[in-house]
Parts: sequence; structure tokens; C-alpha cells
Amino acid sequence: MEKIKNALKDNKLYIFLLITLLFFGSFIRMEFATDTYNVFGTPAKEIISHFLLSGRMVTALWYAIVKFMHMGNLAIYLSSFAIAIISCTLSLYKLYKIIKLDIKSDIISIILSTAIIINPFSIELFLFLEKGIMFFAILMCICAVEQFIKFLQRKDTKKSIILSILFMLIAVFSYQGVLAIFIALSCIYIIKHSKKIKDFIINNVFMFLCYGIPAVINFVTVRFLFTNERVSGSIYLSESISKVFDGIKDMLDTYTILPKNLFLILSVVTLLIVITTAIKQKNYKLILGTIYITILTTIMTILPIAMQDTASIWFVPRSSYPFASILGLFILTGLINEKDNNTKFKNIIEILFTIILIVLLSVQFVRFNKITIDHYNLNYMDKVNALKIGEKIREYEEKTGTKVRKICIYQDKEITYTYQDIFSVGDINISGFATDWSIVPLINYFNNINLETTEVNEELKKYFSNKNWNSFSEEQIKIEGDTIHFCKF
Repeated sequence: MEKIKNALKDNKLYIFLLITLLFFGSFIRMEFATDTYNVFGTPAKEIISHFLLSGRMVTALWYAIVKFMHMGNLAIYLSSFAIAIISCTLSLYKLYKIIKLDIKSDIISIILSTAIIINPFSIELFLFLEKGIMFFAILMCICAVEQFIKFLQRKDTKKSIILSILFMLIAVFSYQGVLAIFIALSCIYIIKHSKKIKDFIINNVFMFLCYGIPAVINFVTVRFLFTNERVSGSIYLSESISKVFDGIKDMLDTYTILPKNLFLILSVVTLLIVITTAIKQKNYKLILGTIYITILTTIMTILPIAMQDTASIWFVPRSSYPFASILGLFILTGLINEKDNNTKFKNIIEILFTIILIVLLSVQFVRFNKITIDHYNLNYMDKVNALKIGEKIREYEEKTGTKVRKICIYQDKEITYTYQDIFSVGDINISGFATDWSIVPLINYFNNINLETTEVNEELKKYFSNKNWNSFSEEQIKIEGDTIHFCKF
């Protein structure tokens, strides 16, 4: 309680709250991803089962609680938004407190914490209904890092390792895509606290135990208590390798979230500054440490994605979140492991790092706003088109007296995944009309109806497959008897 009281009195906590709201406050208004329509249109038991099958027990528990409390869709959304804002704020604050132990400057500690937690890939976490639990997973990883550092400092080692494993266990059962941030940050402090090669090896073993034990528990739980295609599907090596290499290329270019090559250029410049500084100081430990962090962060981001069955390999920002922190990790590594006592030189390096971080966060803020505005525009266009379909159904029912109860979904020559001039990449800003799992729940949600899917008409299937619509058209709708036939575009 004393720690909580002190934190609430610390103005830095409220600075981080303002930063979080600056980047993500716009999402207080209800928004929809394709998965959101599916969640709202599917019985709660099925959604809870889906989260359990994915090994996300904390998410399943949250959804079970909000449904047990009979919360409406808006209330469910707002509860997740609140958890996300609080979790992001606390993650920033806790990381700042960790960093501040080694970096005297408040300003650079605040900016650096922000660049690591609110990295270029973090925007996608806010585009899902379960955003709160996703960011809660990040918070648990930071708590695990805090405990692991205590272990490295040899402060109550047994308790620190147990707590670190416990926090990582909660994180892995919340959202697996962010776990490597624990490895990335722990590496930096292993370099700092390992005086000998033996210490370095032992510390790495314990780090991987903290990461690996929860991951194995999660895998075993999903594999043997439930069934999940991501851990039981087929693996075609050559195809998997091809998908991984393509995914890495997209990841290096931040999936076009930032301007082309900007992140790569800033990261390389930062890395050169760190290496140059280390050479000047003859600090070979820092050079080797930077290489070690780069390799391990990259591998531990890619490995969980690459180890899935071939069909499930899908590189997107949310699943490769830890890699986007690498620029901030380079700077943190350089600042806490440098040996130069020259104050003037230190100040120059800190100014250079600060400029790089400000450039990154400024561009990132602008791009996040673009994505957010386009996201709400996309939602609006989906709603308008869904209401047009509902209007056609009502006109038909009034004219014929027949109640439309069923729906068939067809596909034209080429699916358009979003609307013109909308920024879209991976799963970001995909139209609800583009995916099989969202289209019927989308139409039902905005028209307050309950259409059920039924088998397609083969003649209409041939007819629609020869068409190619790039936007909504009444020609995509045909109603016969109690069934509406709709071709997605």
C-alpha cells in the first residue's frame, strides 16, 4: 500500500498517463476489428472456448466475467479500453523506474521508456477488443523484468526468480505475442551485471527458465487439455521458410506503419553511435553485448511465429511487437553500459539519442493518427453498407410478407480487403465485409437482426464469381424466399 501511495503522489505517473492518452486516447470511442464483430455475434461460451484453445486463459477469464456481469457491448469495450490505458501507463512508469536507476536524466528516461513500450507495432494491439489483456501482458513482462533484475543484483534470488516466472506465466496466458520483450530487456541487464563469462552463462540460463517454463506450461495446456491447429497442424518446411523470410522483410520495414526504411535507418544510425562510442572507450563488452541483444531479440521475436504450422505463420505487428522496441533497446544498452567519465561527451551522446527518439515518436504519432482516423472511417463505411443491406431486407419483407432468416455469402473474382484511400496492412483496417468470420455478424449487429448462414446456390455462385466489384453495389444483393444472397467485394 505504501508503494501504491508513493506512486500516486509521483507526477511521473500522470505524465505517462498523458502520453498514453495522447497516443491511444482516441480509442475511447467504440471501434471494430473483424474479430470484434465475430465476438459480439457469437455465443459467449464459444468465444471463451476460442480464447482457451489459443492458450489465452486470462482473456477467457476477463470475457467470462464481463458476460457474467451482463455488460453490454459498449461496456465490454470500455472495460477493455480502461484496462489497456492503465496497463500501458503502469508499464511505462515501471520501466521508467527501472531505467532511472542507471540514467540520471529524467527527460531521456521518460522518452526512452515511451519508445520501448509504445513502439511502432503497439498500435495494432489497440485495434482489437481484447486490447486491455494484450497490454496487461506487456505490464506482466515488465514486472517480470523488474524481478529478474533483482535476481541479477542477488537480492533475494529465490523469491525474485519465482516471482519473475509467475509474472511471465500470467503474461503467456494473456497474450503470447509480446513475451520476447522480457528477453530483450533482460539481456541488457545481464550484460550490465555479468562480471565474468560464467556469470553471463548462468544468468542467461535463468533468463530462459523464466521465459521457457511458462511457455512450456502454456503449450502443454493447449496441446493436451484443448486442441489447437496452431500447435497440431502440418508443417511444410520450404513454404514455412519462404513465409518467414517474407515476414521478416515486412517486419524490418515496420509493415509500412512508418515511412519506408525510416525505422531501419534510425536503428542503424543508433547502432553506429553505440558501437563508435564503445570503440572510443575500448568497451568491447558493450560491442559484444549489442550484437548479442540484436540477435537474441530478433530470434526470440521470430521463433514463436516460425514454429507454428505453415498455414498459421502470419507476420503482423502485434505478434512481432518486441522487435519494434529494438531502437530503444540499443539506446538503453549504450547508456547504462558506457564507461566514459567525460561529461561533455556523455551530453553529446544523450542529445543525439534524444533527437533520434523524438524523431521516431513524432513520426510515429502522426502515422498512428492516420491509422486511427482511417480505422474509424472504415468502421463508418462498413456500417453504412450494412445498413443498406438491412434496408433491402426490410423492403423485401414489406413487399412480399416473407421474413428473411438466412444468408448466403459469395465471392467475386477478386476480394477487396478494404476501401479506397484507407491505410491497411496485415490485419490493420480490414473491412468486416472481407472476412468470412465477420461479414454475417457485421450485418446482424448494425441491423439488430439474426440471420443464419446456409448453403450457397451453385448457379448464383457461378454468376457472382464472374463479377468484380470494388465498392458496394445493389447488384451484389439477391433475395429469394427467406434467404438473402450477398456477394462480398
